[in-house]
Amino acid sequence: MEFSFSNIIAQVKELLFTPKEFWQAQKDKEESGAKLWLTYMLPIVLAVAVAVFIGEFFKRTDFFIEYPLLKAIREIMLFVLMYFLGVFFTTELMKTFGGEKDAAAARKLVVYSMTPILLVSLLTGMFPFLYVLDILGVYSFYLFWVGARNLLTLPENKESSYILITIVVNFFVFSFLSVFLSKLLNAYY
Repeated sequence: MEFSFSNIIAQVKELLFTPKEFWQAQKDKEESGAKLWLTYMLPIVLAVAVAVFIGEFFKRTDFFIEYPLLKAIREIMLFVLMYFLGVFFTTELMKTFGGEKDAAAARKLVVYSMTPILLVSLLTGMFPFLYVLDILGVYSFYLFWVGARNLLTLPENKESSYILITIVVNFFVFSFLSVFLSKLLNAYY
C-alpha cells in the first residue's frame, strides 16, 4: 500500500473532471477496502479535520483549543460513520433492486462519490465564512449516478430507481449524522 498526496490529487482531478473515464477505469481495477480507505479517504478526512481545527481556532477570540479540537473530531466521526453506513445501505439496496451484492463496488461508490463533499468541507472548514459553497457538494450525487451505472449490474428497469433511492437514503443518513453529531457537540460544549 503506497500512499502519496500526488496520487490522491491525480485521482481527485480525474474523478472531478472526467468522471466517466474514471469510473470505467475503476470497473476493471481490483482494490481492497483497506487500501481504498487508508490511501485515499483517510488522508482526505484527516486534512478536513485539520482544516476545521485551524478554521475554528482562528475564528474564536479566546484561543481555547477544546472546541476546535472537538469540532475536528466531529468531522472525523461524521465521515467515518458515513463511510460505513453508506457502504452498508448501498450494498443492501443492491439485492432489493434485483442485483447481486457487491461490497467492493459499494465501497468505491461511497468513497469516491464523497470526494466533493470532503473537498468542500476542507474549504469551508478552513474558511467558515465560505459556507455557501456547501452547495457544490451536490456534485457527489452526479458522481454516484455515473459510478453506479458503470460499476453495478442491475436490471435495466430498476437501475435508475436503485440509484435514486440509494442517493436519497445516503443523503438522509449523512444529514442525520451531521445534525446528531452537531447537537451532541453543542450539548457537551
